[in-house]
Amino acid sequence: MTRNGVDVEAVNALTKEMRKDAMARQKTLSGLLSWNGGAHSTTIVRNFVIPADEPAVLGGTDRGASPMELVLTGLAACVAISIAYSAVEDGIEVHAIEIDVEGDLDLGGLFEIAGSGRPGFEEVRLIVRVDADAPREKIEELVNHGYRRSPVVDSLTGRVPVRVCIGREDAGAG
Repeated sequence: MTRNGVDVEAVNALTKEMRKDAMARQKTLSGLLSWNGGAHSTTIVRNFVIPADEPAVLGGTDRGASPMELVLTGLAACVAISIAYSAVEDGIEVHAIEIDVEGDLDLGGLFEIAGSGRPGFEEVRLIVRVDADAPREKIEELVNHGYRRSPVVDSLTGRVPVRVCIGREDAGAG
């Protein structure tokens, strides 16, 4: 059975398994990035190839969304998914979810220009529109619940440690 495009049986089976076995809750996500020169790179995640680049004005070749645009994309997509899943749990039929997402950043931080702010987003804004078979108060509740349960929101607003390890390929091995 599906509701709102969500395979409810698969989600329920996973949820049941995670309640029984704490190890079933743990997941490591990964990808492999290859730099293509300049600001252009390609990342492989599962079976998906995701290009990233900067616009020409920032020295890129505009062959993909910028890394910061990809962050905004991930945020909006995760909030939408969380809203849809919350609606499934509440038995609400959703017809559409649209999210306008934008973020402000000081590009001077990237280029280490004196007096600039930090290189990350200063503020991110989401405007969420949900068309569902529910009164406005319930839709507001769904949006707030979706926001609170979003792993991307938590990762951006929490203090997630980032560890960088330096590896190298041995040249001329053999």
